[in-house]
Amino acid sequence: MEKSAFMDQALTSLRLLPLTPVAIEPTLSRIEAQGGVIDIDVYRCEKIEKVVLCSIRLHETGVLEQTVLAWPDEHHNFPILWCNLTVVPSVMNVPIFDFIPLMDIVVWPDYAATYIAGVQELKSRALETLGDAVIDKAVDLPSLTIYTLSPYRVVCNIKDDGVEKVPSIIDIYIQAYAQLWRSAQPVTGTDRDFYLKKRAATRSLMKGNDPGYPFMVDVFGEENTARVFDTVF
Repeated sequence: MEKSAFMDQALTSLRLLPLTPVAIEPTLSRIEAQGGVIDIDVYRCEKIEKVVLCSIRLHETGVLEQTVLAWPDEHHNFPILWCNLTVVPSVMNVPIFDFIPLMDIVVWPDYAATYIAGVQELKSRALETLGDAVIDKAVDLPSLTIYTLSPYRVVCNIKDDGVEKVPSIIDIYIQAYAQLWRSAQPVTGTDRDFYLKKRAATRSLMKGNDPGYPFMVDVFGEENTARVFDTVF
């Protein structure tokens, strides 16, 4: 699947949200090096600090990583949306789909009921859509980022023909996320204190434990890689 199939579907589905583009430096929106290319677009709207669409291609290995991350703003504690696909030719195709909780779902069971319980149905629909293209439906994510994910995350390995089904799953997740966004109310008091702490810790953990970091540094350099990570996370 080319970059456009993933990103085109994401952008189409994201029209459910009143997003406006966020201006970023031209040298960041597209980073080209001898060994690869990175494309980044950033958007925002009410209740959402930023939605980041990022595509990374490494020429020598053929690795392609595409991601959509939506970060709620500091006043709304609904989950982070994460849709991701990593393709390593002849090795693996790993999609990731989840609503990442930003409150403790044991301490705040109402939060779990409102924002996380429905992810179980999304997972079932995703696996049903992928069908027999699934090689392994419970891949272990090689990163501490797994600590942040919901119990109903989708992290699986799929056959090449399953990659073409990924855009329809993006649509499923973004449609559900838009519904949560519409109903989300501001969080206040001690709940907000915890939320801000959890959001900051989640951002730090994801940013500091991306397994692709050393490969990106090799191709794009440390400065560019740091700029990308600062933007995505």
